[in-house]
Amino acid sequence: MTPTFEERLEQFHRGVLEQTRRAGVSAYILHEDGSVLRISPDGKRDLIVAQHGLRHAQPGEGAEQRR
Repeated sequence: MTPTFEERLEQFHRGVLEQTRRAGVSAYILHEDGSVLRISPDGKRDLIVAQHGLRHAQPGEGAEQRR
C-alpha cells in the first residue's frame, strides 16, 4: 500500500530530525497555525508561538502534542 501524504511527511520530519541531531544543530518545524517547534540536539522541545506580532517561547509546553 502506498503511504499517504501525512505518512510521507512524518517520515520526512523524522529523517530531518535525525540529520540535525547528528549535525548537532536544532531542528525547527513550522505548523499550519504559525507556531514553530524547536527540537534541540539533546531532544529538548520548545514551542514558539507568535501573538500580536511578538514572539513567545514556551519551553516544552505543547511539544508533546505536536510530534
